[in-house]
Formats: sequence, structure tokens, C-alpha cells
Amino acid sequence: MATTDSAERSGRLSRARILEIALEHFAIHGYRGSSLARIAAEAGISQPGLLHHFPNKAALLMAVLAERDVQDLHATGTDPEALSEMDFAALIDFLVRIARHNVQNRDLVQLAHLTAAEATGTEHPAREWVVGRQKFLQSMIESSLRRGVEDGSVRSDVDPRLTTLVLVAAMEGLENQWLVDDEVDMVGSFVRFAEQLQRAVAPTA
Repeated sequence: MATTDSAERSGRLSRARILEIALEHFAIHGYRGSSLARIAAEAGISQPGLLHHFPNKAALLMAVLAERDVQDLHATGTDPEALSEMDFAALIDFLVRIARHNVQNRDLVQLAHLTAAEATGTEHPAREWVVGRQKFLQSMIESSLRRGVEDGSVRSDVDPRLTTLVLVAAMEGLENQWLVDDEVDMVGSFVRFAEQLQRAVAPTA
């Protein structure tokens, strides 16, 4: 039993190390430019050893992206089930926490942007993740705005869809500018934009 437990613990550690190294490689080189052999070597295992955990490069990428999503939620202390019920003010607070987390984790941001750029073609293994992630974020924001219009916390003439697209564009655009130029104040700029947006959609006194 002790031997089995030790082997399982070793397997979990090996898997975690592979994911850590793979995230760095995919963030820097993209999916197409990354090599299983180089990832395995840096993780200190053989390529067959890596394939024991992940059968191919596509499976490894998807595991890395899933781990990235988990890290986002854990870092903000957010219950995934609560996301669909947030009002607009709570949602903005959540997005600001995400921005503060992201500025401390450049690889995670770069991974998402590079993957999205690569996955414009339907054959890319992460195409479904990119599209699903975008639609989930848009749906979450738009739903909070529609609920706000219904309960009176958001002006009735606000266009939820257009406001959602502008908010997502601001988030992703600031991230992209920050990746190119780390002097860009990604968090501060997003906080100021979010404050202005909240004032813009609030009912007039």
C-alpha cells in the first residue's frame, strides 16, 4: 500500500511538473512551435514518460488550458457557480481581480492570447476552448447587464450586447498592449475604464 501511495504521489508531481513546463513552452512558442521532446527533457523525464500522462501534444495543450482556467478562479476566490448570478457591479469587481492576478502571471496571459491567435483556423485543437471561453465571458457579462436593466440598477437604454463587446475589447486590448510594452498600466487603466463604464450605465438620479 505504501509503495502504491508513493507511486501515485510521484505520478501527480510528475504531471504537475509537466504542466508547469508545458505552460511556459506553449506561452512562448505557441502550440505549433512547441516540442514534446523539449518539454519532456526540461521536465526531467523521457518523452514516453510524458506520453504516459498525456497521449499527444493536443491533449497536453488542453490540460494546460484547463489548469489555467482553474488558476484564474482559485486566484480570485470565486465560486464558478456564482459567476452566472453576479450583478454588474460584482462582475466588474471579479474582472478587476482577474486583471490583478494576470499582471502577476504574464505566462498565463501570453498563453491565452497566443492560443487565440493560433486558433483562428478550425483545425487547431484549442479552437473549441477559445470560442467557448469567449462566448462564456460574453454571456456572463451580457446576462448581468440584462438583469441590471430588469431590476433597475442599469439604465434601460443601455445595449447589453454592445456594452459587453466594448468591455471585453478593453480587457483584451489592454492585455495585448501590456504584453508588448510592460510599461502599460494594465490594471490601473482597466480599473479607470471600469469605473467610467459603471457610471455610464448607472441610472440617472
